[in-house]
Amino acid sequence: MTRQNEAFCQIEEGRATFAFEQVKQAVEKLAGNAQSYKSYVRSLPSLIQVNGLGQALAFCYARKNKNKYIAYRDIYESIFNWLQRKFPDHFQQESELVEEAVKLRSEDYRMITMEVLALLNWMGRFAEGMIEDPLREDEEQANPSEGEAL
Repeated sequence: MTRQNEAFCQIEEGRATFAFEQVKQAVEKLAGNAQSYKSYVRSLPSLIQVNGLGQALAFCYARKNKNKYIAYRDIYESIFNWLQRKFPDHFQQESELVEEAVKLRSEDYRMITMEVLALLNWMGRFAEGMIEDPLREDEEQANPSEGEAL
C-alpha cells in the first residue's frame, strides 16, 4: 500500500470512529427522538447537494434549538466538532459553524463540503444500524422468518 493510500485509510478510519461515537451518543441522549435523528442525518446529504452546504447548515441552525427538531442540534454539533478537529484554522471554538462556513473561500468551501458529506455518509450508516425502525420491528413480529419459533 502506498503512503497516499495509507493516509487515506487513516483519515477514513478516523472519520468512521468519530461518526460512530457521535451517533452512539446521540442515540443515548435522544432516546425517543432517535428516529428523527436517523431521518435527518440520512436526508442531510441530499439537502447539501441540492442547496449547498451553507444553506443546509443554516437550515439545521434554524432548527437546532426547537424541541420538535432537537436532533438537528446533535447533527450540527457533530459536524462542527469534526470540522474543528480537521480544520482548526477555519473553525474556532467560540465561532458559529454556519457563520464560518459562509465566509470560506470557494476552494475551501468545496473541500469542507466534501468532508461534511463523507462524515454524514458514515453517520447515516451507523444511525441505520443503531436505530431500529419501529415499522420494520412490527413487520418482523407479524411475519417471523422461517426457522424462527413463534
